[in-house]
Amino acid sequence: MKKFKHSGTMGDIIYSLALMQHFGGGEFYLHMNQIDWIGRHYYGAAPNPFHQGRMTEQDFEFMRSFFEAQPYITKFDRMNKDTEITHNLDKFRPLFVNHPGNYIDTYAHAFGITDPEIRKTIRNSPWLYIKDPITIENRPIIVNRTARWLPPTLDPNWTTWRNEGYDHQALFVGLPQEYDKFIQDTGWTGTEYYPTPDLLTLARLIAGCQEFIGNQSMALSLAIGLNVEYTCEARKDLPSERNECIWDHPKGRYF
Repeated sequence: MKKFKHSGTMGDIIYSLALMQHFGGGEFYLHMNQIDWIGRHYYGAAPNPFHQGRMTEQDFEFMRSFFEAQPYITKFDRMNKDTEITHNLDKFRPLFVNHPGNYIDTYAHAFGITDPEIRKTIRNSPWLYIKDPITIENRPIIVNRTARWLPPTLDPNWTTWRNEGYDHQALFVGLPQEYDKFIQDTGWTGTEYYPTPDLLTLARLIAGCQEFIGNQSMALSLAIGLNVEYTCEARKDLPSERNECIWDHPKGRYF
């Protein structure tokens, strides 16, 4: 039985599941409360404030039902000192800084997968599965916009889409304070907020939408893994070949 482990964060873990599926699946173990150590050890600084102190018991419970719903995950549990791991998904970390490529190519490189066609298949094939998507009538667009990596000025696409009525077709997922800032920044006053108490509910909403729009976030990783149409507000502080969320996905667009 293959046994995989990862320390987080949630988006990093979700991208790593593409490799777990490629290797045939097995048991998944969360290495708890490691994010602050990881920041100091691998990157020489405290982690981003959005990540500090994460991968707690609360995070584990938030993730549990979603992970248990994935057909290639036979067990989802906390890692302890006696857990014998066969695949350490944290192997991507030394390669992550300045690695030319996206998340999944970085994971593939960490595990010695060099064939470009195999890499393309891994990153562009669905690796997340939802049996019961949630579809909200007259709200085919799911939006998530976190406070991380926002450009200094609002991209004009948001105004164009608002003028075309996108806001009245959209639901916002994320934190309440993110929703408030999104409305303030974009003027999408017709967009409704939909609370998601766990990762599975969030994934069900994204699986049931016609299009996801958002920036680099855990929600974006769900959209890509579920193979839904997505439009990503990409980071502007990195060139596209260094942006970890950009690749040649057939369902993806970037602005």
